[in-house]
Amino acid sequence: MLLLAATAVMLTACSGKDKQADNEKQLDAQEKSRVVETTTVTEQPVSDELELNGEVACDEQLLRKVFIPCTGRVSGVSHVVGDYVQAGTLLGVVHSEQAADYHKGLADADAELRMANREYQMQRDMRASGMASDKDVEAARSRVTMAQAERSRLATVAHIEGLGGRANALLRAPISGYITATNIFNDSYVSEDTNNEPAFEIADLRRVWVIADVYESDISKIHTGDPVVVTTVAYQGRKFIGRVDKINNVLDPDSRTMKIRVTLDNPHGLLKPGMFATAHIMTQHLGTRLCCVPTESVIFENGHNYVVVAEGSKYVRRAIQVAHNSSTYTWVSAGLHPNESVVSKNALLLFNHAS
Repeated sequence: MLLLAATAVMLTACSGKDKQADNEKQLDAQEKSRVVETTTVTEQPVSDELELNGEVACDEQLLRKVFIPCTGRVSGVSHVVGDYVQAGTLLGVVHSEQAADYHKGLADADAELRMANREYQMQRDMRASGMASDKDVEAARSRVTMAQAERSRLATVAHIEGLGGRANALLRAPISGYITATNIFNDSYVSEDTNNEPAFEIADLRRVWVIADVYESDISKIHTGDPVVVTTVAYQGRKFIGRVDKINNVLDPDSRTMKIRVTLDNPHGLLKPGMFATAHIMTQHLGTRLCCVPTESVIFENGHNYVVVAEGSKYVRRAIQVAHNSSTYTWVSAGLHPNESVVSKNALLLFNHAS
């Protein structure tokens, strides 16, 4: 009896340990599943890949330059390159004799308009009493119209050039974005000889360019509209999707390269002007369409290729046959179907737990 009881206790303990180990294994798999990402399998033409070195640049359609409209002494500059500013933000003040002269002209225009209105009213009153003719009233009204037009013209110029103070030109941000260049500083003096460059350059980085160099031997492989995957040193493992937007038709005689422009959305502002980037361009479409997955989804073990497929809440290990691959994409001839979901990030974490 004692032997049977001891055996039962040992079996219970072993069963408890096995159950605990299973629970820990399940919890470990759940924790790992939280750091993975999945990708939907699609059919794509089998292609080769061309890797080009490039640099992130501002989309010039979303770039604005702020020029100083007059000469004078600069103050109030508190923003530097890299700062984010809202549209309308005051960037600096130029204390200028030209601005003072302009505002004097604006004050003179106001005075002229007041005098014209008084004369017009006086001529109307005199006509009512028979002391002025219709011609006199019409002349007074014309004077009012001309004074209003001049006042409106000066006000429009003031708005365009940022002449907001009695003797100041106010420099304001025309758009919301990041300051990418500055050419003025406090207490400097801007003269006609030094006022050739914009005071500030502001870029909206919601969309950016990657300017890349193509060697002469590869020019024929690239076409406008080709899909591009961009990677950077700053964000290892992260991919940004874009397309070839422009191909320059001028070859650099020294480097024997030609520049192309890739446009890509940058909604979170991660890509910054000046960053080094690598553009992976799919080229030489071979016609055949096969299931395509990110190359990082594929795991090689014991001479075979595998992917981890997400089936509901479960992850399943599946053997595949690779037909063609590049550093970015792998084309699969057997083992996958379109619209299935495969683990595309940290697949190796789930590989040993997949059934």
